[in-house]
Amino acid sequence: MKILTWNINGIRGNKGLGLKQLLDSLDADVICLQETKVSREQLDEASAIVDGYNSYFSFSRARAGYSGVATFVRDGATPWKAEDGLTGLLQEEDEELRIGHHGDQSSFTCEELEALDREGRCVMTQHVIRDSSGIEKDLVIINVYCPRAEPDNDIRKSYKMRFYQLLQSRAETILKSGRHVIVLGDINTSHRKIDHCDPTNDEEFYANPGRKWLDGFLYDPASDGTTKDANEPAEHHQFVDTFRLLHPEQLNAFTNWSSATGARETNYGCRLDYIFANKNLAQHFFVQCFIMPEVMGSDHCPVKAVLDCSVVAAKKCPPLCTRFMLQFSGKQQKLSMFLIKTSKLKCGLTKSQSMESSQSSGNCDFESVNQEESSFDDIKLSGERNALDMTDDGTSSSQTTNDVQMDIKCTADCLVAEDLNSKISPASNGLPVSHKRVFNDSRKRVDTAAKISKVETQPAKKQSNLFNFLVKSPIGMNKESKSNDIKSLVENTSLQHDRLNSDSKLQTVCVTKDDDCHNENDGENVKACTEAQTPELSACTSKTDSMSSSEASNSTFAWKSLLKGPPQTPLCKGHKEPCALRTVKKSGPNRGRQFWTCSRPEGHKTNPEARCDYFVWVSNKK
Repeated sequence: MKILTWNINGIRGNKGLGLKQLLDSLDADVICLQETKVSREQLDEASAIVDGYNSYFSFSRARAGYSGVATFVRDGATPWKAEDGLTGLLQEEDEELRIGHHGDQSSFTCEELEALDREGRCVMTQHVIRDSSGIEKDLVIINVYCPRAEPDNDIRKSYKMRFYQLLQSRAETILKSGRHVIVLGDINTSHRKIDHCDPTNDEEFYANPGRKWLDGFLYDPASDGTTKDANEPAEHHQFVDTFRLLHPEQLNAFTNWSSATGARETNYGCRLDYIFANKNLAQHFFVQCFIMPEVMGSDHCPVKAVLDCSVVAAKKCPPLCTRFMLQFSGKQQKLSMFLIKTSKLKCGLTKSQSMESSQSSGNCDFESVNQEESSFDDIKLSGERNALDMTDDGTSSSQTTNDVQMDIKCTADCLVAEDLNSKISPASNGLPVSHKRVFNDSRKRVDTAAKISKVETQPAKKQSNLFNFLVKSPIGMNKESKSNDIKSLVENTSLQHDRLNSDSKLQTVCVTKDDDCHNENDGENVKACTEAQTPELSACTSKTDSMSSSEASNSTFAWKSLLKGPPQTPLCKGHKEPCALRTVKKSGPNRGRQFWTCSRPEGHKTNPEARCDYFVWVSNKK
C-alpha cells in the first residue's frame, strides 16, 4: 500500500498536466492534498471526478479560494467510510456511515468547534488493510492542513493550538477504539532543529508552542519513553514520525521553501509535511518513507510512504464522494438548460413531411407558415447573391448557385421543421393561436427577382481614397480646388515630420502638380513620387539642412532634465552582480519602500552560492 501527502498550493492550476496525469505520476493508492484553494461552487467536474479515482473534499466555508483539503483514492482502494472535518458537526449521514469516536469535546465551546471546522482543514477516510498473514483491520487516514500563525498574531496562534488539541483528541480516541490511525499532511511546524535550515538557539527554538505540542503528541523511539512527562496522560505519545523512524539522522531533508526568495535552489527550507502513524503500525508495517523534492509545482514537495500490506476495497463509495454531489450526479439542473433551445425534429425532415405532420394534428397555424416561407425567400436571395460572387476560382456561376441553393434548401427545411413544431397550438390546453401578418407570395417573388437583377446590373464601387477621410470639403467645391488643398496638407505634414526627425535620414513625400495626378473617374486620388530630381524635394532638403542643430540639442536637454529615468542598478559587494529591486509588503512604517538586495537565492551564510548580505534603501532624492 502506498500513501502520499502533498501541499499542492491550488488544485485548479493542474501544474502543467491534467489532473489524472498528475495523480498517475505520483503513483500512490491514497493521495492526500492540502491547500486546494477551491470552494464547492468553484469545483469543476474535471477536478472532482477523475477516471480511476474517487475523491473526497473538504471546503472552506470562511472564504472562497482559501485552505481546503482533498483525498484521492484509487478505485482499487476505495474507502469504506469518509467524514468531513474533525468535530463531526458537518456530517448528516447515519451513525453507521460515520467514522465516529470524536473524543471528549467538553473543553471546546460550540462556537469554537464550528470555527475549527469552518476553514475546511480535515477530511478522513477509513480503509480495510490485510497483512501478510491474512488478518484484516481498519485503518483511518486523517488528512489535515494545520493553520499557520504569524508570531505577532495572538488570535491565529490560539486558533492553531486549539486545532492541534482537537486533532490529537480525535486521533487518540479513534486509536483507542482498536483501529490503526495515520495522521498526515501539512502540520505547519518543524519539530526538531534537524528539520530546520537555520534554527535559532535552543531555548528560543523549543519554546515554540507548536513544537511543545509535537513533543507531547509523538513518541520518540530513541528515548524509549525516558523523557516522558509523568504528568501527561497515558494515551499521549502514541504516534511516530515515520520519516525519522526510518531516517533518524538524515540532514537537509526539507519539504517547504520560500518561493519569493528562490530558496529551493539552495535547499534553504524546513520540514513541515509529515506522515504520523500509531506505534504498532509504524514499527511493523512501514517499509519506506521518503521525501520527493524533484516534484515541482508548489512551494512544498510530496512525502510518500510504503506499507507492507494490501488494501481491501469497498464495493461502493461513501456518500461524501464527490461523484454524488448534486452538480455532478445529474440531479441538479444547470442554468444552461433554460437558455439552450433543443429541437425534437432532425434536419433531414422535409417541409412536406412537416406540413403533413402538422395537418394530421389539426393545430397548425398556416398563416405563420406562410410568413416563414417568405422569410426563407430572403435566405435564398442572400445565397443567390453569394453565388454570383463565387466565380473567381473558374467554376461557372450557375453551378455555384445551384450548390448554394441546395445548402439553403436543407437549412430552410430544417428551420421550417423546427418552427412548425413550435407553432403547433395546444388545443387541449385552450391556448390561443398566434396570428401574424401575411404577405402575398407572388409579390414577394417579384421583389426577389428585382433585387437579383439590381445586383447583376449595379456597377462595382471603387475603393475610397484615404484623403477623403482626412479633408472635409465644403459643399460645391470642385475637384481641382479639392486636390490643391490635399497637396498643401501633404506638404505641410511632410515639413513638420522632417523637423521632428532632423537627425535621421530625410524622407519626404513630394506631391507633383501634373495634370496626370488627377484620376479621371473621381478626381480624388493624388499621385505621390519620391524622385530626388524634383525642385520641390530640393527645396524641402535645403530648408531642413538650414535648421539649427542647437534647437535639437536644447530640446533633448530639456527632456532629460524633466525625465531622470530609472536609477542605476548597483552591484552587490559579495558577488559584484547587479542587484534586485524589491518592495516591502509587510505592514509597518516601511511598507511600500523599495530596496536593493543581492539577486541570488536565499541560503545559509556558509554557502558561497547563496545570497550575500548586501542591502540598501532606494533613495527618494530627486
